Amino acid sequence: MTKENTNSKEQKQLKLWVRMLASSTRVVQVLNKRMKQHTPLTLAKFDVLVAIDRTPGGVITMSELSRMLLVSNANTTGMVSRLMKDGLVEKWALPTDRRVYSVSMTSEGRKTLKHAIIIHKEWVDELLGSIDDDKMDGLIDTFSDLKKELAEIEA
Repeated sequence: MTKENTNSKEQKQLKLWVRMLASSTRVVQVLNKRMKQHTPLTLAKFDVLVAIDRTPGGVITMSELSRMLLVSNANTTGMVSRLMKDGLVEKWALPTDRRVYSVSMTSEGRKTLKHAIIIHKEWVDELLGSIDDDKMDGLIDTFSDLKKELAEIEA
C-alpha cells in the first residue's frame, strides 16, 4: 500500500469518526431535550430505568447497573439518588451483605417508563426514519462487527 493510499484511508477513518460522533451527539441532544420536555426524565434517567426494567425480576445491584450502563459506580449512585428523590426507584442493602445495594423501580417508575418508552420509540423512528432499509441493515452489520472487534481489543 502506498503512502498516499494510507493517508487516504487514515483521512477516511478520521472523517468517519467525526461523522459518527457528531451524529450520535446530535441524536442524544434531541432525545434528551424532548425527554425533559415531555417526561420527568432526562435521557440518562431513562437509560437507568430501562436497564433496571431489563433485568430478571426488575431488581439489580448497583455494581451490575454500573457495568450495564458503562459508567462509574459514583455516577450510578448519583443517578439512583436522583431517581429515588423523584420517587421512581427504591434502593436497599442486601441482608446478607450490607455493602451491596439493590435497586428496583417503584410503581410510579414503571408507569413513567412505560410512557417514556412509547414516545422515545416514536422519536427514534422520526430521527432515523430517513435512512432506507438497505442502508440501515448495512449500518447495523457494520456497527455490530465494530462492537465485536472493539470487545476483542479490550479483552
